[in-house]
Amino acid sequence: MHPDKKPSRSAYTIAISGILIALGWIFVILSGALPTGRLFLLLLTSLVVATAFFEMNISGAVLVALGIGVLSLTYPGLIHATVFAVFAAPLSLLILHLHHRGLPKLLQYLLTHMVMSLLLLAVIKISGLDTFIMKRLSMETWLIWLIVIALFQLVLIIYRQVLLNYELFFYERIKPWIRKRK
Repeated sequence: MHPDKKPSRSAYTIAISGILIALGWIFVILSGALPTGRLFLLLLTSLVVATAFFEMNISGAVLVALGIGVLSLTYPGLIHATVFAVFAAPLSLLILHLHHRGLPKLLQYLLTHMVMSLLLLAVIKISGLDTFIMKRLSMETWLIWLIVIALFQLVLIIYRQVLLNYELFFYERIKPWIRKRK
């Protein structure tokens, strides 16, 4: 290996990390500033973390997610940083890690849905949203929980398909373009 290759790769890693952190932070800022599309923008932020996974591996993606989370604490604030740190970043990392480990598809679905649903339930209980919702709606408690969990499972299924299609797009279109530019 040529001695100049290692510093060039580390410089590339630092540069791409900074660009991805800045892009992710912009998406989190927009999710806090725009009146609609907040979930969509946070899921776009998780695609930025997925890009870090593709370019640098899991440890690089975790560092990019941490960078986005820390910057999100400064602006737009604690709530958006928490939503990103608890849902958006772990979701993309969990799906990609399980997918690249070669686990059976059913096991990937079960593990992802179980972990993310437990996180959702924990956040709802800790934040007190359950009592707030129960006081506002005159429906049965079990029915509200069923609706929330069912909608969340649907979002997880759709997001998984989007993420895996984005991975194909990345390796077919974006990665060759980046190599051509180097």
